[in-house]
Amino acid sequence: MNNFLKNKYTSHEIIEFLLIFILLIFPKLDLVDIPNYHQGIRIEDLIVIYIGISLYYSNLFEISKKDLGYFFYIYFFILLISVVHGSLYFDQKIVIIPRYLEYIIILIYFNRNNPTLNSIFLILKLYLLLNLVFVIFQQLGLIGEFSSLGYESANKLTDDRPTGLTGGPWELSNCAAIIFFSLLLDKNQSTFSKYFYSIISVYLILVTQSRTILVSFIFAYFLYFYIQNIDKRKFYLFIVLLFSIFLLLVIALQFKNFFLNNFKNYLELITLFKSFIFNLEKPNVSALDGKLWSMAFRLEHWLIFYKQFLLNPFTIVFGTGATFMYYESTIFRILFGTGIFGLLFVTYAIRKIPLHILILFLISGLSLDLLLSFKIFLSMLLYFYIQRKVDYDYRN
Repeated sequence: MNNFLKNKYTSHEIIEFLLIFILLIFPKLDLVDIPNYHQGIRIEDLIVIYIGISLYYSNLFEISKKDLGYFFYIYFFILLISVVHGSLYFDQKIVIIPRYLEYIIILIYFNRNNPTLNSIFLILKLYLLLNLVFVIFQQLGLIGEFSSLGYESANKLTDDRPTGLTGGPWELSNCAAIIFFSLLLDKNQSTFSKYFYSIISVYLILVTQSRTILVSFIFAYFLYFYIQNIDKRKFYLFIVLLFSIFLLLVIALQFKNFFLNNFKNYLELITLFKSFIFNLEKPNVSALDGKLWSMAFRLEHWLIFYKQFLLNPFTIVFGTGATFMYYESTIFRILFGTGIFGLLFVTYAIRKIPLHILILFLISGLSLDLLLSFKIFLSMLLYFYIQRKVDYDYRN
């Protein structure tokens, strides 16, 4: 009987491992095409349906106030209200609703099944290793890339930046940054393992050339380092600070002209945002430096939602719903989609998030739509799940 129970438990762990592994790592490949829509039904959609049915028939499909992600359940209903309200004025992209329902099913699964930390840490390490291998092969031109449009062969790439097994360089770098901090929560790993996987994470962030994520990661890491060492002897902090200042001075002298030119270019962003916020003007892309085109195109894109948001007092307070699939910003998706009411709720909901993780999400979320990517959402969920489990084990 004991052997039976042991085998049964082992089988459960294997299934649990495979489900999370496929959801996080398996590339975006359509199994069934959906007419008039660029994305079809994928293997992760089928797995989520399987998980939902399993939860239902196991009588585990329930929500508790103690659940990890309980505030996300509430936000989903706020979004539904905003969609209904927004439909009075604008057409709605209802396709976003099934995506959020998938997130809710995954949240319920983690809360009811409590996957083991050992399995999760192993999956995160495999994520880094497998993506490292694919990135190297992609840089050598040996294999193509997986995007939201499907597989692109090595000689027909739309972007020269590697994507690994993910749908884009921004998705890979975001996940790598989140996994970097997730693995730091593993207090049982060896020093070699800690530095080995940290180096891989940083390499994946750098090789994707995603500037926003790199900046958010640097700020988040220095904040994490400071918080971790704030109670230790000030001497070490002084030495690190002194060394950092010296290193920055050396870099500044070496690349003086480069930094001055780029600083002048990026100062133009202030003017662009002022014209966007106060005058509702879209940027004149042809008059801008090429380094600013990415943000200029985003501002032009956001201007559509901003004007919808300002339609009347009700759209300002309750938002316009989901008028577009891609918002290119998590913060603007929340503000324009669910209004000031939704933004205030989210501000309250994230008040207890570790400061360095909050900084990571806020900076990257300014120009990247983190809620639209299934893999980024799952990476965030895994971080908070690990943090909660580690805190619980520490208290007990």
